[in-house]
Amino acid sequence: MKYAIKIAYDGRAFSGWQKQPGRTTVQESVEKALTAFCHEDVSVHGAGRTDKGVHALGQVASFELKYPLPLETIISAGNAHLPDQIRLMEAAHVDDSFHARYSALWREYVYHVWTGASCYPHIRNYVWWKRRADWDMEKVRSACRKFTGTHDFRAFCRAIECPPNAVRDIARMTVAKRGPLIRFRIRGKAFLTNMVRIMIGTTDHIAAGDCSLEFLDYLLRGAHREEGGPTAPAQGLILQKIGYDVPLWPSVGS
Repeated sequence: MKYAIKIAYDGRAFSGWQKQPGRTTVQESVEKALTAFCHEDVSVHGAGRTDKGVHALGQVASFELKYPLPLETIISAGNAHLPDQIRLMEAAHVDDSFHARYSALWREYVYHVWTGASCYPHIRNYVWWKRRADWDMEKVRSACRKFTGTHDFRAFCRAIECPPNAVRDIARMTVAKRGPLIRFRIRGKAFLTNMVRIMIGTTDHIAAGDCSLEFLDYLLRGAHREEGGPTAPAQGLILQKIGYDVPLWPSVGS
């Protein structure tokens, strides 16, 4: 039987989602936890390959079991075998054709920037603290509009991991400001390595007046990585949710 689970995690303790030799990852931790009580080897497939230090509220993974278990058992027993930094939040039965990664219609990331002179201790590890950043918010909104659509994001991908085809489609990118907190929402079907963080780093340069909106147009036509902006810190980024053609968690929506 095939299952889907929603996973939340604090990314600071992990070298990203994907399994890597000699490193602690979220994928490996979840597989070990499920294997521990399912009494069979379990392989999980995640919807998004978050980088080292990136957090998640709505990561989705799929896996199969030869011997079915109640959804409540998967959640409770899974959490009992996981470190505190990872929690299984929801579980559902899915069709055999479902795959957390390939069945996803879109992925939505949220990035938080804090611009105050002081930062609350309980959010310090979940925002990019730009002390006293004096951003031109109209330029930020204009940059969000330019990022939206289909572009060649070669300048917004880690150079050594950039695929031959770097064209991606951003369905929407919005920004909201409340006091010193700035929140970006970015939704697209697929993302390149470090793509969202480089988009935010480039937006920072535009908002501070170090880079023009016209230059952003140039970058989005397939410029080289070294011409783009810096990579914003990982701790401000959260994989918020994944969209599928049907809701996986009817009680709370998708």
